[in-house]
Amino acid sequence: MPFKETFILASPENTRYVFFYEVDQSAKNVFKLSLHLMNNETKIGLLRIDFNGGHQNPSEITDNLPEELHQFAGKHFSHNESHMHCFVEGYKSLAWTVPLEDNFPVQSIETSSDVVQAFYAFNAMITLETRFTIGASLI
Repeated sequence: MPFKETFILASPENTRYVFFYEVDQSAKNVFKLSLHLMNNETKIGLLRIDFNGGHQNPSEITDNLPEELHQFAGKHFSHNESHMHCFVEGYKSLAWTVPLEDNFPVQSIETSSDVVQAFYAFNAMITLETRFTIGASLI
């Protein structure tokens, strides 16, 4: 069943930065975890993990592209290749993806337990200190 939950994250110590955190699953079972920086009413994508969704990386390599991403220029990720989108200055928001690293504990979404584990692993990756309780609407 499709769902979308959005959270606004802010630090009481540093109100200059506000983050937009989204958990999304489409009717086609594409599951996404996203983090965006909110700045002057703009939304800048920082990081997103996609399960069961395809993607095509740009083929153009500019000076802004880190060398470790060069090998993924033009790469097409099929719907069964879980991947992580990342911010690269000078490119469209979250245009670049890399394979989901083996050190990310969830490589695919097959069960509701995988959704919960991916959610908590993403929170650990972004060093989110707020503890969320998973409700039935998320699983």
